[in-house]
Amino acid sequence: MDSLGCGCKVCKQGLGDSVNEMIKNQIEPIAVLRFLDSKGCKVSDKLLRKHLTAFSIHYPEKERDFDKIVLEPVPNNLTNINFDEYKIDLSNPEITLELLQRITLKVFLNQSRITLQAQQKVIDGIAPDMPKETLRNHALALDMLDKCTGLSQIVNQQQAIKTVEAMGLEITPGLQNVQN
Repeated sequence: MDSLGCGCKVCKQGLGDSVNEMIKNQIEPIAVLRFLDSKGCKVSDKLLRKHLTAFSIHYPEKERDFDKIVLEPVPNNLTNINFDEYKIDLSNPEITLELLQRITLKVFLNQSRITLQAQQKVIDGIAPDMPKETLRNHALALDMLDKCTGLSQIVNQQQAIKTVEAMGLEITPGLQNVQN
């Protein structure tokens, strides 16, 4: 028996009672959204929340069992760092800088993989949208890489060189003037 509904798109298509039952039977919201989509009723996670709120049905959040997580302090003594375990030769700053750049690049590439996986979940319909934390972490990793490598300056410099050369000017090495 269809309820009068709340007037939303779900209720107007006669799917309100089915959705309410699915949520009450602990069906994941993402599965409910897929069900609605298969019935020709494409709605957002936000609309689903509003629909459930209209019927005083709690929107199921993923369980976060913080009580089971035991966090232990990590000893950190910044004044007594053993660089031998990192194989860093402080007498050669170029090698040290190269190592730090490689580490930062690896962090960026790992975060890029995480971001691309999250994006694929959205494309495949497994997740309703990109987690904001994932996007923030990707932006932060890119910023770290840029600061460590000067990547944006190099890219901007290369673009400037192309622009100047496209104007018919020649750039010579060193501190000489730009010549025609």
